[in-house]
Amino acid sequence: MVLTRSKSNPNAAPAPKPVPPTKRKSNASANKAAKAAKTDSTPNITSAKDAVTMQAVVNEPVSDLVAIAPVDANDASVDATVTTTAMDGVTSTSTADAVAAAVAAAAATATVAAAVAAAANPTEANQTTTESGPPAPTAPEAATIPAPVDVLMVPTTEPVVASTEEPTIHTNTDANANANANANVDATTPATVLQPYEAIVSDIEGTTTSIVFVKDTLFPYVTSKLQDFLKRNWDSEEMKNAVEALRVQAAKDVADGIQDATLIATESIDASTEKVQEDVMASIAWQMKVDRKVGALKTFQGYMWKEGYANGDLKGDIYDDVAPALEQWKAEGKKIYIYSSGSIEAQKLIFGYTPEGDLLHYFSGHFDTTVGLKVEADSYTKIAEDIGLTPAKILFLSDNIKEIDAAKKAGFQAVVTDRPGNEPLTAEDRASNTVVKSFLEIPKPQ
Repeated sequence: MVLTRSKSNPNAAPAPKPVPPTKRKSNASANKAAKAAKTDSTPNITSAKDAVTMQAVVNEPVSDLVAIAPVDANDASVDATVTTTAMDGVTSTSTADAVAAAVAAAAATATVAAAVAAAANPTEANQTTTESGPPAPTAPEAATIPAPVDVLMVPTTEPVVASTEEPTIHTNTDANANANANANVDATTPATVLQPYEAIVSDIEGTTTSIVFVKDTLFPYVTSKLQDFLKRNWDSEEMKNAVEALRVQAAKDVADGIQDATLIATESIDASTEKVQEDVMASIAWQMKVDRKVGALKTFQGYMWKEGYANGDLKGDIYDDVAPALEQWKAEGKKIYIYSSGSIEAQKLIFGYTPEGDLLHYFSGHFDTTVGLKVEADSYTKIAEDIGLTPAKILFLSDNIKEIDAAKKAGFQAVVTDRPGNEPLTAEDRASNTVVKSFLEIPKPQ
């Protein structure tokens, strides 16, 4: 058989030069003499062929063998030793022209299909060559068969870009980062632009006034002076009305099964004044503990705070930027309102007794929870109707995101105040709202 080398191996040994005609003749004569001396046994050409093939396989990778043409040992035209050309120094000579012609013909007619099969599964081809005999014929030197390409399959829901270099995979992290960036742009761009407005409605606690003022000053004032206040004012008409409102609220709370709610007795032969006063103190105590926003409690608190402001025990607390902002809005012709869970009486006390003096002349009106809860959109709709403006012409200011959301739902424009001590705002809160630390930072309308 004949082994030829692929062009892909530059280090292969060159094929032996053809034997001159004169030497062929002498070799032919020698062959005739050898034939005459032959015995009945015939040289085993197949075994010689296998030995040379095995040596070639050992010294050269299978991938370097492009075409291997088998030779029939029983062919009558083969009457001499087999001429074999091997790689890496494995060579043998032949004097039989017929053998060379037969080998060339076999190599020329080798099928491409066999070469493709060998190229597609080189491992199997190598095993066949090593274990059972010569390797299967491969493509002739002139044929170029591209090697199979393994395509990496990546299990992912994200798009995969195929490349001749290295696959590029778009990960979930990149997708999420892009989605978040787009969401922030969409949310913050319109939120930072205010349209022209004609009125401002402001919250108090955490907006115009420090949130700790209510909890650290006003609430303790009520709880510490409640018993003495009841005794001193028990027979006044204002006290009787305030206690009756608390009694009605207590009966409703007990009927609704609210925890800790207790009834307030009515003064009679069976219920002394002291017993009724004890019921009032117990009702106020548990409601203030959970910071209830019901009207009856807020009215009673305002009733007590009025006395404290009047006698100098209390002083209204507002941020330094509030008075200048009120002055600016008033000069621009805007109407200013207060909407707080505190009673209207309590609102007026805070702004009527400030270190800057009485600021009540800046306000066009006040709203409390009698118009509705501050976290309900209907409350803001009622306020807009009362003011006489469309909701879009009103700007609402508050530190409470739930209140901001309710106002927006009703069609108000809104700005969140981020004052010291307020509930921390989330990244989402900041992304979807205009947030300021001072009234003087509120963006101008576009």
